[in-house]
Amino acid sequence: MSETDEAPAAPGRLRRALPNSRRGRLSLISALVLVLAGTGLGTWTADTWPWPKDRYCWGAWEEDSGPDFLGDDDDGSRTGKETAPTRERPTGSCEVAIASDYKSSYDGDKVSTDQQVTVEYGPVPKAAEARLAMVHDGFLGGDMVPLPDGLPGTVNGRGGLLVLPKSCDTQDGRPTVVTMHASGTYTSGPSYTQNDPADLGGARQAAVLLVAAANRGMAAAGCAPEEPLRVNSPLYDLPGKPDRIFSTSDDVCGIRGLHLDTEDIEDQTGAATRDLQTCSVRGDRNGVPYLELAMVAQPRLAAVFDGITGKRPAARGWRGTGTIGEKHAIVRADCAGRPATFLMGASTDPGHLAAFANAAAARLGCAPIAPKGAAR
Repeated sequence: MSETDEAPAAPGRLRRALPNSRRGRLSLISALVLVLAGTGLGTWTADTWPWPKDRYCWGAWEEDSGPDFLGDDDDGSRTGKETAPTRERPTGSCEVAIASDYKSSYDGDKVSTDQQVTVEYGPVPKAAEARLAMVHDGFLGGDMVPLPDGLPGTVNGRGGLLVLPKSCDTQDGRPTVVTMHASGTYTSGPSYTQNDPADLGGARQAAVLLVAAANRGMAAAGCAPEEPLRVNSPLYDLPGKPDRIFSTSDDVCGIRGLHLDTEDIEDQTGAATRDLQTCSVRGDRNGVPYLELAMVAQPRLAAVFDGITGKRPAARGWRGTGTIGEKHAIVRADCAGRPATFLMGASTDPGHLAAFANAAAARLGCAPIAPKGAAR
């Protein structure tokens, strides 16, 4: 396949074309059996269907296996398109799209669903702002769960990120990552639309899908480890439910002294381990991000931020190196014998990062990151 080729996967068959009743389906299958047998094409073993199952995402996923978006659907169709990574061009993508249209039995309105599961394979961006927007904003929120079995990455029921082994790094040292994201919309009648992401089957099933795609991508790019990556264990450190903030004096995400100047928000506390700590604050009605905070000390996951923390302290009196910009802030400092990276998004107030970083540092048993008085 050339670099410009995009190979569409075989489209899923329109299940609406089949009769709705079980009897009708059996009759149709029986007729097909007779036709195939008469032409000499109808011999197969008891567990082999005449048509091969469709496969998606470089062969990682098979139809009718795992989550709902790969299963049977009488009202819609499933299609796939993909570009596989190669040794010469170690980037790729794949997408599974599910579309259906039917009439509501309640009011007769036309109902449409359009859902997608998208996987991207490639190195993290060179530019600091683009890298922070991609990794921190997309995959280090309070609703993300650390991948199990020591795999460097995060996942939830809508997608995840996995950092690949060093054998897949670019020549300039940037890690390669695989990301997965489920999206979609549900439309009823002329005016009602809501978000309706494709069903990945929960966070653990999403982790299995992500790792399967990563293994296929690494094999195609020629950087796969001797043993494929696997998901064997349950997911731990499940995030708490979002909590409403009722007062500007309330501590956000359970961090003493971390306050916001608004009451129309809710916070969500995610992981709080030696490797990862996350916190998200959003509008309680519109879901708009107010504050995104993360501490990353897992070495391979933290490597996605190498080269963008600068060479000077983020501000006077701060430990380590870092920058505080208009949309993101990043600080890296030694903590309990290894580097820890502290991240902030949405907010531009360094006091928020100071309160979070010092609280995380105290939990890990190391010196404060920001000087006294910086947090508020």
